Amino acid sequence: MIYNGRKRIVAMGPFEHSAEREFALTVNTRAINECSDLSQLKPVTLNLLQGWSSLQTAFQKLVLENLQLRQALSIQAADLKAAEEIMNQASDTIEQMQRERQSLKAKRRPWPFG
Repeated sequence: MIYNGRKRIVAMGPFEHSAEREFALTVNTRAINECSDLSQLKPVTLNLLQGWSSLQTAFQKLVLENLQLRQALSIQAADLKAAEEIMNQASDTIEQMQRERQSLKAKRRPWPFG
């Protein structure tokens, strides 16, 4: 997958059902198998459709949150790199100023050791 200009490795699954989800699946499967006419099947299918719709909404929100988190981490990494570069520049500037001060002190005195 390519996201935000970078190649990403994405892996999903295997997924395990919770005990509640397994129970709902078993109950609905039994209701479908024991159904003898359309009026009995309709509530079961509507229940399954509502559950599927809820799962799709939750999945979409999780994917969006994941993408936002990855983007935030990418921005944070870029900010940390920029901060490190600024710190390195500041360190170089301080070292250069210290060398210049030492050079000026050496020029003022005839002997650098006195």
